[in-house]
Amino acid sequence: MQSWVWRQLRLELPDDWELLQFTRNPATGRCAFADRYQFRLELSWREVPGAPDLDRMISDYQARLDTDGLQETRRLQCAGWPGVSGVLPDGRTTCRYGAHFGDLQCLAELVFLWPKGRHEPLEKEVLASVRPEPATPAGQVHWQAFGLDLLTRSGGILEHCTADPAFAQFNFSSGRRRVWERFSRRGLVPQWLTEPVGQWQRRTAPRGFRVVFERDQDRHGHTVSWLRSERSALRFADLWLGRRQFEAAAWRCPRDGRVYQLSREAPRPNTAAVAGPPIALRCCADLEVTL
Repeated sequence: MQSWVWRQLRLELPDDWELLQFTRNPATGRCAFADRYQFRLELSWREVPGAPDLDRMISDYQARLDTDGLQETRRLQCAGWPGVSGVLPDGRTTCRYGAHFGDLQCLAELVFLWPKGRHEPLEKEVLASVRPEPATPAGQVHWQAFGLDLLTRSGGILEHCTADPAFAQFNFSSGRRRVWERFSRRGLVPQWLTEPVGQWQRRTAPRGFRVVFERDQDRHGHTVSWLRSERSALRFADLWLGRRQFEAAAWRCPRDGRVYQLSREAPRPNTAAVAGPPIALRCCADLEVTL
């Protein structure tokens, strides 16, 4: 089983189920997971102001499934989740469950698709693992997907997510896009990295920024390269908000051989626009880097 955290919802899934479709909208959206053959699970969410009547909702759901042509529909209760199951026209079994998480003001739905009959023990294990992950007291939000395990600031907007072979990246913005936080993991390192990680990181700074600080630090068997740069030429917004600054940390994990990086681009930290908790990225059990 492996952990996934998306939209402050955590769940444990078989390690051969991968996230193939996802939505960035925190108000309403879905994530769809599949194995090498077909889709196996869909997690959907919707913001709601209060707790719904789940029993009535499931009953209405069952009636709608009957109308849509599902066979052998029946009510279920598994790991505390109420639900309904049915048999699709092609013979596959689908089980659908709902729950309300008051801390997140979120109504969640899980839809399982079983090609060879219901696997109740696995269904129970997955449902029992689903729980909310509210922001930390410091104001940090946890995300875990595509090999990235990170903490970003509460209230940040997931602007972009890339999940390509050998490359994964999350981009968040906050403060009316004055603050940008980026987290990445890069594989196939011998094919593209021909210089020390610190030198490569220099080129990741935005254009028009000059380096003002660099150093390498050994931490738990990892060599972490730190970088700080700032905009060379002041712009009008810099006079009002403070000169823009780019801070980053990058390293190659000896456990998996991949290159990890986290960065923040924002006005200097003494301004209100950038005030906030530190961000963090973990590559393995040995190292978590905070910026």
